[in-house]
Amino acid sequence: MDLRYVRYAMAIARAGSLRRAATALHIAQPTLSEQLRALEKEIGVELFSRSSSGVRLTEAGEAFLAQATVALDAYERAVAAARGTGRTARLGVADGLADVAARLLAQLQNVPMRIAPMSTAEQLVSIADGTLQAGLGYAPGSLPRGVARMLVHRFPVRALLPRDHPLAGQEALSLADLAGEPLIMPESDAVAGARRFLEGFVRHRLHPRLGPAAATHDLVIDMVGAGAGYSLCVHEGSAVPDALTFVPIKEEVPPLEAVFLWNRQADVHEVVSAARHVARSG
Repeated sequence: MDLRYVRYAMAIARAGSLRRAATALHIAQPTLSEQLRALEKEIGVELFSRSSSGVRLTEAGEAFLAQATVALDAYERAVAAARGTGRTARLGVADGLADVAARLLAQLQNVPMRIAPMSTAEQLVSIADGTLQAGLGYAPGSLPRGVARMLVHRFPVRALLPRDHPLAGQEALSLADLAGEPLIMPESDAVAGARRFLEGFVRHRLHPRLGPAAATHDLVIDMVGAGAGYSLCVHEGSAVPDALTFVPIKEEVPPLEAVFLWNRQADVHEVVSAARHVARSG
């Protein structure tokens, strides 16, 4: 039996009309009528009674569809299980969000996941075309069609300094305190948040002194440790050496926002649930 015919019969039962069912299925009504007759011939009973007002399930039709629905659901679950065998979902992770990824993966111990380091922009493209199932990145300005986002964490901005730096002993630092110090920023997309820090200086009519750029978030930490300057893009969830310390900023600076991104059509329900748990736990 062609399972497509069973799906057609279910659509007809829901619509109560061959015409409405054909419209919903995007097929011609004569074609649908022909396939319904073929199904009834194969089963040997009439599934629907026809009238000028539409169609209604016969007693035999009700009995058939009740069991066929269960069988169809079981078949679709079996197909999904077979297709999922040996397949590992890919999770894109932006530079600087390894700690958030670790928290997410801790909720997915029974779900095979492969980490794919990539920028937020690359994640958006790959999720939209289906080559990536989900990702962790920084809050994007816009989303491609079919891609969903969930805020999982806001990181307050802190200055990362060596503990022996003259400014490190203060309870909080103003942007004016920092403006004369070399600011180290990554070349990765973690710098998207850092641009907002520069805007904060400008709003207070300050001109920050830009230090050397670092290729990655981890290299920023190494360069701060080497005394090359301070950073604002490293968040407190990051692993940093004991020789470094975070100091709060007096002014209100927009936080770094980590977001979970996924394809609305992808079968990633468990990963989405895990991301919600991470968001709730803060």
